[in-house]
Formats: sequence, C-alpha cells, structure tokens
Amino acid sequence: TQLCHQLSVNVQLPPEKGGLNGKAVYIDTEGTFRWERIEAMAKAVGLDPDTAMNNIYYMRAINSDHQMAIVEDLQELITKEPAIKLVIVDSVTSHFRAEYPGRENLAVRQQKLNKHLHQLVRLAEMYDIATII
Repeated sequence: TQLCHQLSVNVQLPPEKGGLNGKAVYIDTEGTFRWERIEAMAKAVGLDPDTAMNNIYYMRAINSDHQMAIVEDLQELITKEPAIKLVIVDSVTSHFRAEYPGRENLAVRQQKLNKHLHQLVRLAEMYDIATII
C-alpha cells in the first residue's frame, strides 16, 4: 500500500525527476488508502499536496463485481482524461479470496480473477498505461 501511495504521487513528477507528468487511478479494495500519506509524500517530493490529491482518481471497490465494473468503466475515463498514466489496484485479490473461499470455489474464483487481470492488461496495452496490482 505504501508503494502504491508513492507511485500515485511519483507519476505526477516531470520526466526529468522520474515521473510521467501524469495522473493516477487508485482502486482501493481494502480501505487502506490514506490521503494524509499522499499529502506527506507530495510535500516530500516538492509537489503541492492539493494538486497532487486532485491528480489521483480514488475509487473504493466494495466487492469483486464492483472492482471489475470500475476497470470496465476506466476506458471512458481515460479517453476523457489522457493524462492518466497509472492504474493501481490495491489489492487485486482480496475480494476474490473473501467471496470465493475454499477449494470448491477455486475454479470459479480463478476464472473470474483471470478475466479481471485480462481487463487490466487490455487497458494497459490500449492506452500505454502502467498498471500496478
């Protein structure tokens, strides 16, 4: 989560400082995202905290279907906002593990997770966006 926070800030840096001069989408599945960490990290790299926070599209996924729907809808958001250079899913498996427990659900869980991962790969390839899971 800390690495995801840092990447959502660092993507905003100019290329000469290692960034992409872009924005991030942060899909939070566990409720661990903290704006106060973004503020501190932005200050540490010389970014205005308010601007840095405005450059992160935060979305809270409440279950695996919602998580997949968010990713499905990202194509429209990215088309409207081409400055998006990073998509983060923190964490990609938590809802799937919780909703499909046990060996008897393993095949269904893996198929659904596989579909979700392919959504993310397709999005990354179509729009040349870094994706962190």
